[in-house]
Amino acid sequence: MTIHQFDIFADYFQLYLMDDEADDDTSEIWTDEALDIKLAIAKNTVAVGTYRNIDVKFELEVLESEPKVDLNEWDHACLGFVSFPSGKCVVYGCTDYLPDATRIELPKGYYALLSLAKGLDSITVEWESADDLYKVILWPSDSKDCKSLKRYEIT
Repeated sequence: MTIHQFDIFADYFQLYLMDDEADDDTSEIWTDEALDIKLAIAKNTVAVGTYRNIDVKFELEVLESEPKVDLNEWDHACLGFVSFPSGKCVVYGCTDYLPDATRIELPKGYYALLSLAKGLDSITVEWESADDLYKVILWPSDSKDCKSLKRYEIT
């Protein structure tokens, strides 16, 4: 198990995980369904929706098998998938300078992912400090499931 922690500028309310050699066109991945579940998927790229348009705390956890996660600890959860054929995952905000983005080595292949968010009730105004946390857990899998597991409703 490996956990990587970041403070990422979630410009346009999103952050990205992408294969280092991906050439995906992400201009149309934010469909109505993707916006609803806060997860947009291209072949070798995943965009995670955030609830703030500012620096956010983000964790990436890479596991060898599917985790058991207590969704009661999270405000929002959805399942998705991505491929890393190069064996390098690039983590960045959508307006970050890509050559400077962090690259994480992982086994080449297909992955399921669980996108999680918590602390969302601490957000009062998007640009002020809050205790929100975004996390993606990756594990090897051929699954192509993409669905909401728990949806946070803004009140």
